[in-house]
Amino acid sequence: MGLWDSVKKALIGSAPPPAPPPAPPPAPSSAARKAESAGAPAGAPPSPRPGAGFRACRIEQGVKGWGGPLVIAPNSKRRLIYSVTGGGIHPVARKIADITGAETFDGFKSKADFSEIAVAVIDCGGTARVGVYPMKGVPTVDIHGATPSGPLMKYINERNFVSGVKVENVHPTAPGHEDEG
Repeated sequence: MGLWDSVKKALIGSAPPPAPPPAPPPAPSSAARKAESAGAPAGAPPSPRPGAGFRACRIEQGVKGWGGPLVIAPNSKRRLIYSVTGGGIHPVARKIADITGAETFDGFKSKADFSEIAVAVIDCGGTARVGVYPMKGVPTVDIHGATPSGPLMKYINERNFVSGVKVENVHPTAPGHEDEG
């Protein structure tokens, strides 16, 4: 140690030991990655509740609505509440997911296979999306009071479609309609 180092040490003391490098942030869980891809904001609790089981819900037509009621019972294969309404997850889709324990999924931000969708929540007052999901075997909830119309209307019936639905038209079913997936 040189003279200058000795003087420095006497005046200010020894240097503190170097701080350990900061730990890297934990990697997001698969559930968090799914929620983010489904349009959930970062840091929000993920909607999926794997292993928690699924419950059924009943969805009735709203004022000026048509069809239904639908009983939606998600399972491990059909676990998505597919919201195709623009602007993120619609409150009707959120309530269905909250009751059933299924995952919400923003259909405008990403795509899922039709075989994974328990129910599609749409906002179509026309003819396009109204018939696409029933044609693919997916029960469909329209937030508008639409009736079957257009080139795909032959696929729409009261057992696979309900319209005019608001949050207050979504109800839990009686016990015994659960599916542990």
